[in-house]
Amino acid sequence: MFEIKLIPHKDILESELNEVISLKSKQWGFGINEQKQWIEKNLNNNDLHLILKENDLGVAYLNLIDINLYLNDKQIKGFGVGNVCAIERGKGYGFKIMKEANKIISDLDRIGLLFCKEPLVKYYKSLDWLELNDGKFEINLKNTHCLFFNIQNYRDLKLSYDGLIF
Repeated sequence: MFEIKLIPHKDILESELNEVISLKSKQWGFGINEQKQWIEKNLNNNDLHLILKENDLGVAYLNLIDINLYLNDKQIKGFGVGNVCAIERGKGYGFKIMKEANKIISDLDRIGLLFCKEPLVKYYKSLDWLELNDGKFEINLKNTHCLFFNIQNYRDLKLSYDGLIF
């Protein structure tokens, strides 16, 4: 049975943080101390941790970073999706946790933003994320694709973001 734990960063317990670091370590080879330092440096109280559990075992993780975006020069609230990872590929864990992230972004009427490499673009598009063409957004990243979620009439917009790269 699956369960989603949604934890505001300001409320995360040490045991939950250790679970997050364990999940992230399965995907990326950073040590425990490096993971903790990154979290302490980059996450704020309003950021959210999502943990997908199966039979009480954490099987996938992502965070939602509370961000400000500019849509046609008007500031709006968004969530940056970062650190998407699962303990095992091909089990659908990433898909399930991303569906939950999409629901949260939609329910809170926010714009979603994520950065990924070319091989993952098709995957995120299958989850209803849109890739804006160059010239439609201003984000200073090379060799990285920017995808957005929960944007209506995206063909007529200009989006910019200059915050944390999550």
